[in-house]
Amino acid sequence: MTSKTFAYVRVSSKEQNIDRQIDTMRKLGIDDREIFIDKQSGKDIERPQYKLLKAVVRDGDTIVFDSITRLSRNMDDIKNEYSWFNDNGINLKFIKEPMLNTSNDTSDVMRKAINDIILTILGAFAQKEREEIKQRQKEGIEAARRRGKHLGRPKAQLTEKQVEQFNQLYPVWKKGEMTAVAMMRKMELKRNTFYNKVKLYEQLQIKKMN
Repeated sequence: MTSKTFAYVRVSSKEQNIDRQIDTMRKLGIDDREIFIDKQSGKDIERPQYKLLKAVVRDGDTIVFDSITRLSRNMDDIKNEYSWFNDNGINLKFIKEPMLNTSNDTSDVMRKAINDIILTILGAFAQKEREEIKQRQKEGIEAARRRGKHLGRPKAQLTEKQVEQFNQLYPVWKKGEMTAVAMMRKMELKRNTFYNKVKLYEQLQIKKMN
């Protein structure tokens, strides 16, 4: 059976761009059909496309990674996965860390020992970098909260037409003459947005009365 070359591309979130990694793989002659992509954290290996890739590869195949960090950012996972691929006769190629590239046609014990040492060191750095990223994110969130900055999605704003509709329909809904679903449908509002606006409206009315 002819051996095949696959590529694995990963970014940590859906917002990050994968184009650079994909372009790199295409330049190496890897077909798009053989490129497996995950937009998910490297904290563990529970990623759908990565697991699919492991199910597809066979003895003699090659997997290309942009970097060891694309495989994982957990040191134990890196070592375990690296060993799994070796044990199953699958070659690994790391563009940024070519010293970790494997080839099953060699039995050089010294080279394998050196690879193990380098793998451990790079795995530790990958995990440390992830921990530092998480710490910076935590510090950034805490700093934003101290400044009173709103975190998360921006709250939906009503159009002028929706504000007029709300003011007209709120008393009708409150009297039970219209259901909340009907009012939401008429105003084209999602449930959370509707009840958030009701809460805000009622708070404003209470303030006016006091």
